[in-house]
Amino acid sequence: MSMVNNAHPGSSLVLLNLIDRALVRKGKSISRSEILETFRPDQLPKTENAKWRFEGNLDFWLKEGLWLQDDTNMISVPGGANDRNLAQRVLALIIANTKESTDQALLDEKRVEPFLRAMTCLLAQQSYTFMGGDVVSPGINGNAQEAVNNWLPGERGLNLSNELSVFLQYGDFLGFLEPFGSGYFVDPTRAIEPYLEGAFAGEEKLPLKVFIEGLAAQIPLLDGGRFRSLLEPSMQELGWHPREAHQVSSALSHALLRLEGAFRLRLDKASDDTFSMQLQLPNGVFRLVSEVVYVPEVTL
Repeated sequence: MSMVNNAHPGSSLVLLNLIDRALVRKGKSISRSEILETFRPDQLPKTENAKWRFEGNLDFWLKEGLWLQDDTNMISVPGGANDRNLAQRVLALIIANTKESTDQALLDEKRVEPFLRAMTCLLAQQSYTFMGGDVVSPGINGNAQEAVNNWLPGERGLNLSNELSVFLQYGDFLGFLEPFGSGYFVDPTRAIEPYLEGAFAGEEKLPLKVFIEGLAAQIPLLDGGRFRSLLEPSMQELGWHPREAHQVSSALSHALLRLEGAFRLRLDKASDDTFSMQLQLPNGVFRLVSEVVYVPEVTL
C-alpha cells in the first residue's frame, strides 16, 4: 500500500490535510465515528468507494503513528502538533518508521519506502536542480519517469499512470521540490530548515563536513545519509557519476545557499583550512566553505 500510489490508502494529500486540520483545531480527542461522518469532504460522493478512500487514508496514517487512537476509538494528535508543522511531522515520521528497517526492506518495501527511494535518487542528481537547469515534469509528456526509473529499474521504480504525479506532489509538500513552470526543481531547503538546530547539537559553529553528517543523520536522503549510501552504488552501476568526496551535491549546495540568504546560516571559509568543501553553483562555479554558523530564527 504505497503512499505515492493514488489507488492506495495514504496517497491523498487532500484527506491528509483535512483530517489533520480537523484534529488540530478541535483541540481534543474526536471519536472515529464523528470523524467519518462529520469531516468526510463534501466533494467526495457519499458512496462506499468514497467512504473506503476516506477511511483508508485515515487508517494508513493512524498505523504510521501520525495520529493516536485509543482503545475506545478516540483519535487525537500528538503533543506539539499545529496547523503549520504537518509536513515536518510527516517527514520525521516516515524517516523514523524506517530507522530499524533492514537494507533489503528499504530497497523493496512498498509503504513509505517508494517515496524515500525515488526522492533519494532525485536528490543525488544534478540535472533537475537549479544548477542543472532542468525541471522534473509530470504527465505523459514529462520526464519524471526518466528522472526516477532510470535509477530505480523494475518494481522499485514508480509507474506513470498512478504513482509519479503523487510522488511529485508529496515531494513538494514535504519540502524537497519547488514548483517552477510546468514542473519542479529539486531543492530540499524547506525540508532541511526545521532540522537546523538539531544538526548543530547545541553548537554555534561546526565544520561543514560535520554539519552535513548531522543533517544526514536526521534526513538520510541527503549527502552521506543511509538511503544515499544504499542507493548510490546501484545508481553508479547504471551510469550515474558520483560527486567528488570534497563536493557537496548540487541540491544540498543550493539549499545551503538559500538558507544563508534567509539568514538562517552563515557559510565561512577559513584562509588556512585544507578541509574545505565545494558548494556547487550555476555555470560550473564552486564556492569553498569550511565552517557553518547557526543563526537562530527570529520570532516576532
